[in-house]
Amino acid sequence: MRPTVSHLAALAASMVLAFSLATTPPAFAHDGVHVIDPYARTSGGQGASGAIFFVVDNHQIEDDRLISVASDVATRVEIHTHFEDVNGVMQMRHLVEGLPIPANDETVLGRAGNHVMLLGLTRALKDGDVISLTLTFERSGEAVIDVPVDNARKPEGQGSHDAHDAEAGHSLHETGHGTGHAKGKGDAASDTTGMADAEAIRAVLVAESDTPENPLSVEPVVMDGDHALASWSQGDEGGRALLAKRGGAWVLVLFAGADLRLPSFLKTHGVSGAASLSARFNAAEDGLGADRVALHSSFEGVAMNEGASH
Repeated sequence: MRPTVSHLAALAASMVLAFSLATTPPAFAHDGVHVIDPYARTSGGQGASGAIFFVVDNHQIEDDRLISVASDVATRVEIHTHFEDVNGVMQMRHLVEGLPIPANDETVLGRAGNHVMLLGLTRALKDGDVISLTLTFERSGEAVIDVPVDNARKPEGQGSHDAHDAEAGHSLHETGHGTGHAKGKGDAASDTTGMADAEAIRAVLVAESDTPENPLSVEPVVMDGDHALASWSQGDEGGRALLAKRGGAWVLVLFAGADLRLPSFLKTHGVSGAASLSARFNAAEDGLGADRVALHSSFEGVAMNEGASH
């Protein structure tokens, strides 16, 4: 069978991608382990979150393991992974045991799989800034790499590991973490005409995720001007949401966990009364008890609502 134009185009594209990876200089080179093509994406300023992606090429004849990660740009730096639970919901988990690096193989840390998570940024990061990241391998030892911040980076620009980079996410159906996007019931619109503000906010969140089998609870809801914070729980999962009133209707801006208790984080996301909203919300949530606060803080990262205009 003669190859079609589309077949030839696909072949040419794959050759270009393979050449790109082959000619990308490693950020760290060991006798057997190379770290290739690192970059970071971040969300917001100080107190926000981010994620780092790269490829580990292990030429050794024995397996290795990435056992820890560290950087001064965040209060916590962890190795995370995505997985699908029994209900088909994408979740994010801290790999406390580290990440296996198989021998004679390439291990991808990409935007819908394994990655390095930055929690609680110690300073604002913008495109072009460089993060110093320390990787500790079980066999290969310690490696310090420079990671450029590149929020404009698209998955298709990552070469052979593009297939791993479809945006995926955390709980509350398919909410993205880090600099991902919320993709619940398809930005399900909820008719909130005539509802009081608190009732409308609950309706927006319920429309995003509530099901008879897995009902969503929303409490507390605190408003300040055209912004609001709400805590949600769904089974043994929980988090917080930032909403804004636009065109007379409440819309979801983002999901997060501990970040949404920080005035600095709210300010970076356009909340003019950040200090007032934070103080009132934290007091209301604290009144529910430490267990509830901890549950709502368990959501890791930040999930932006891709349907919300800024």
